[in-house]
Amino acid sequence: LKSNSALHISSEHCISCSAVCTMFSCMTGSVPAVVREEVVVREDPLPVAGRDMFCEKTMGETLPAAVVVRWQQCLLSGEATPEPDRKVIADSLFAWARQRGAVDFAHLFFPMRGGGGAVGGMLGAYKMDTLIDLDFSSSYANKPMKCCLPHERLFQGETDGSSFPNGGLRVTHAAAAFTTWDRSSPPFVMNKCLYIPCAFVTHYGKCIDEKTPLLRSVDAVRVHGLRLLKAIGLGAGAKTMQSYLGWEQEFFVVSAEHFKARPDLVNCGRTLIGKLPTRHQQADLNYFGPIPIVVQTLVDRVQAAMLKVGCAMAVKHNEVAPGQHEMSPVFCTASASCDNNVVFMETMNREAAKLGLQVLFHEKPFAGINGNGKHANWSIGTDTGLNFFYPGKSEEGALLFVTAIACLAYGLSQHNELVRCAVAHAGNDHRLG
Repeated sequence: LKSNSALHISSEHCISCSAVCTMFSCMTGSVPAVVREEVVVREDPLPVAGRDMFCEKTMGETLPAAVVVRWQQCLLSGEATPEPDRKVIADSLFAWARQRGAVDFAHLFFPMRGGGGAVGGMLGAYKMDTLIDLDFSSSYANKPMKCCLPHERLFQGETDGSSFPNGGLRVTHAAAAFTTWDRSSPPFVMNKCLYIPCAFVTHYGKCIDEKTPLLRSVDAVRVHGLRLLKAIGLGAGAKTMQSYLGWEQEFFVVSAEHFKARPDLVNCGRTLIGKLPTRHQQADLNYFGPIPIVVQTLVDRVQAAMLKVGCAMAVKHNEVAPGQHEMSPVFCTASASCDNNVVFMETMNREAAKLGLQVLFHEKPFAGINGNGKHANWSIGTDTGLNFFYPGKSEEGALLFVTAIACLAYGLSQHNELVRCAVAHAGNDHRLG
């Protein structure tokens, strides 16, 4: 999914592509002194991988077995978690998070802001609340504080929905919007905050986020995928279906000093003026080459941070364009994978700032060279291990594979305009030429 944009304007002070060879500190080795001081040997992240994620495995170690069983049943059926179990889960999650230094908690959601990959891009939204509440059982007029995670606030939150893009819903009596815990995506602790991935809907239940349509599509795949299996006589023991996603995130790394000198990059996330140098990405000399030292420090830090919160960040390498790199994790369920991608971009920006660098996620930051792909390796399968897009070595596997490909092709044919609308914004159109 890589192509060159036709957008190309000349300028004397250029960072399009010649940035690649001169202004990108990561390519020249000319980095601020503070950056060189920061290049140190990092601790081994593998022993603590997954330590700060409250996954089902962790729930099994910290919750009563009966609560875990009911939790898993609710995930399969879509039913609400029973009220008594909510309190048990909240208390266990509070104790677990405090052991990891959490002081605050936040509902992490993904408002439908639109736009491309400019700085900040399509990142998450959250409001941090301290892990305290008033002790309302007290007889004092001024109630004393207590440290806790109220179960009512764990599973659902309320905020101002009218300040997010929502199709003109501005009337005061319907301005509220609600966050609700996406139970298919595990909470995690990062920077002393317990993050709880959520869906985000309006006062009337209309979605104004990116997560809710995804969850609805996962439900549709589950229902009709099981129908399809029954129709072709396969997967009799399957109880549910999952959508799986493994993303590959490309990005450019530039000097923060040079980035701030370019108003077009600061405001748009991409260059509006620039000029190709004599040599840029011919012969793909940068692809899979040695990672520059300061960029290696950056990706190592980000990898360690992501491993801690349970994202299996497994790949890091130089990309085709000079100054361009890529990181990607092992696949997981689509909902959790999308959350991981947003957290990854935020973590990358935060760690880059500490090193005097700036990361560009825009789909086409420089004309004439490759843009940044967010490649999605997608599949669907059952809880019994059937993969719809793996032909296998048996007649049953081949039947499922051919059937799934036929259904996918038919769906794309019937709904191609919808697919186009899902990706048709200015950033991606420029990336694809």
